[in-house]
Amino acid sequence: MMKGVISDVDGTLVDSNDAHANAWQEAFQEFGILVKWEEIRCEIGKGADQLLPQFLTPEQLSDLGTQIRKRKKEIFKNRYFDQIHPLPGVLPLFERLHQQKKTIALVTSSGMSEAQHYVRLLGIERYVRDIITGEDVARTKPYPDLFHETLDRFHWKPSEAVVLGDTPYDVIAAQKIGLPTIAVLSGGFSEKTLRDAGAVEIYADLPALLKNDKSRLFS
Repeated sequence: MMKGVISDVDGTLVDSNDAHANAWQEAFQEFGILVKWEEIRCEIGKGADQLLPQFLTPEQLSDLGTQIRKRKKEIFKNRYFDQIHPLPGVLPLFERLHQQKKTIALVTSSGMSEAQHYVRLLGIERYVRDIITGEDVARTKPYPDLFHETLDRFHWKPSEAVVLGDTPYDVIAAQKIGLPTIAVLSGGFSEKTLRDAGAVEIYADLPALLKNDKSRLFS
């Protein structure tokens, strides 16, 4: 029997992926590094520790990495944070999972303050048992550290939980430790990309997932 649901946040519960890509591009530009928005957008879902090496040389990463990372956070908070909206279906989904006595944990490569803000924005405080963030692990997605930490905290076996996510990096990270992933297209990645990564179920959005009583999320 499935005991736990491990849900991603950005792109899965809130519509924030494009905003993160915007903030990264602006931060890079301020340091004279020109990167196409589309290239950054393809990397959204990774934490900064995994995204930055895709666009910086080792020398740039050593000299500027920390500064760019800090500036991106500032830009996102000051220019985009208040514009982030919930995606449809979150509250009814979490209510249903709660009624089925599933334990819900949130996992995000972002920080705790950002995650807690989204929990309040979504009105899901009573349903979320724990939040595991990029601050809790050495490496973010597509490494499985976040999911390892979650399984350890709840003493779950991989067969007792399922991941809910929106990027191939959610899927890849979960698959590395035997966790199945149910994916939604709300994060902007194609069905083919998510299927090729290994998602076991794919839905247009959370309301579509809610309509499928046979989903393993409700097993």
